[in-house]
Amino acid sequence: MANTPNQMPKPLFSESDGVSAALQAWLSQLADTVNTHSGYNGPIGLVNHLSLGGNRLMDIGAPVDDTDAISSGVAEDAYSVSALAPQLESSSPTGLKSMRRLNDTNQREQGSSYLNDLMSAVPNANEIYPLITNSGGEVQVVIPTSLFTWADGSSIQLISRTDLLPLPAQYAINTISSTGLVVTLTTTVASGLSAGQAATIVGVTPASFNGTFGITSATPPYTLTYQSSLGTLTGSGGYVQTNGVYYYTVKKRDPTVHLSGPYASDTMQNRLQVNYDGFQIVAVVVITNSGGQVLLSGGGGSPITGASPAAGAFF
Repeated sequence: MANTPNQMPKPLFSESDGVSAALQAWLSQLADTVNTHSGYNGPIGLVNHLSLGGNRLMDIGAPVDDTDAISSGVAEDAYSVSALAPQLESSSPTGLKSMRRLNDTNQREQGSSYLNDLMSAVPNANEIYPLITNSGGEVQVVIPTSLFTWADGSSIQLISRTDLLPLPAQYAINTISSTGLVVTLTTTVASGLSAGQAATIVGVTPASFNGTFGITSATPPYTLTYQSSLGTLTGSGGYVQTNGVYYYTVKKRDPTVHLSGPYASDTMQNRLQVNYDGFQIVAVVVITNSGGQVLLSGGGGSPITGASPAAGAFF
């Protein structure tokens, strides 16, 4: 007899239909079904989803097979943060394969690639002092072989470099005089200088006019002014010389020393223009028409000779 009906058909109770045998069979199947869903006949098989209506599922046993459900206690003991933390420690033999153990000298980074890409700030051992020799109408500059050190302490041997640099142009002074703190001069031909650039005054009588100064104003084509505390004074003769400023730089992971210039003056703006995209100044050379100026040249932290900031300041 089928087990699916949920009712007792009337013929079951008809004696002519053999009520005792049929009813007994139906009751037997009903008992088996109840026992099966009660778990007496082995694991309970569900043919649909189990809904507890918000009630808890309690007293779950310890899991045996991979498909067994687990209790919150088993999950806490095996998979919680506190349970997994010891396995993730750098000293654990089961630590993450991609993680370096900081307390293991065999796995410790000997140098950081990030720091290798950072330059060391000057002044420091990375200042390279150029060797300057005046030779006729040129200036010989030698950058000696040097050891360059990055921020992480790693070093590279820089290749030496020799250059023959030309003397910059000079312009004859037509008139020159001082009033208060301002010196005004005119040249016989246009100099092309502009405010903010540096120029060297040489050969003027009296000699108190001579020196390297930052141009404060320029009225094309001939008039220039600069500041000086000479008071009221008139001079004669002499020349305006434009400084030839050259910067020697190095770049990340490159043993070659690079040359940039000439610039009309050594200013913060010019240095910022040179220090770009991984370059760093390691030497500065200043040349006037009379030759290389050793006192104005030097390592990467040599003094600025222009008007911004004031001459003699370090940058």
